[in-house]
Amino acid sequence: MLNLDLDRSKSLKAKVTERLRRAILDAELELGQALSEDKLATALGVSRTPVRDALTTLQRQGLVEVHPQRGSFVFFPSEADIAELCEFREMMETRAFALCYARRRDATLSEMKRASEDMETAVHKGDYVDASRFDERFHNALFDNCENKYLVESYKLVSGQVDALRGYLGETDIDRAMNEHRCIIEAVVNDDLGRAKKTLSEHILKLEALYVSAIRARNRSNSGQSHRQPLAAMALSND
Repeated sequence: MLNLDLDRSKSLKAKVTERLRRAILDAELELGQALSEDKLATALGVSRTPVRDALTTLQRQGLVEVHPQRGSFVFFPSEADIAELCEFREMMETRAFALCYARRRDATLSEMKRASEDMETAVHKGDYVDASRFDERFHNALFDNCENKYLVESYKLVSGQVDALRGYLGETDIDRAMNEHRCIIEAVVNDDLGRAKKTLSEHILKLEALYVSAIRARNRSNSGQSHRQPLAAMALSND
């Protein structure tokens, strides 16, 4: 059962949006899964209105797709989508990295070190949901410190999908990811921006093949049957 522990200081729409977004990023709701307003409202103990508003917000973030006459679904990227997403991400992150290095090198390095250490701790505990979140934090350090609001806003267009795909992979290839994080940190410590950017670029572009492989495997496993899974039960807590 998914526990929905919401911040009472936020509006109901914001609470529902945040929880559903996190459920997609953490792979509690699967890529391509059907999203019934009625079932979500019942599971969350709310009316359909905040659920409908939340789905609209998540659609703008690229996490939900709405198909006329069919309904709403968690986004499910094509192979072409994945290729373009990784290409865009590589351009954004390597540029953000260069700006961080020039403007807030020490702060960026500190945040990346902490995220890397927390990610490794989570993996050792077998908590791959937390590991994915710390992986997310490692990369977000670049945008938190680049000091370019236009670059940050541009990346927000795809950050939700990037984080959802990261959660979708789970523990797949996580050892390689952690090792490359360590290599990036080491390069920054040694003031080798060129090697750090090269490692980051390769780190991101390698993911395209992993994402495509995972999507193909999912399609094969669901051949001849719907891949839409029933919604997990959610409890709404206002304690």
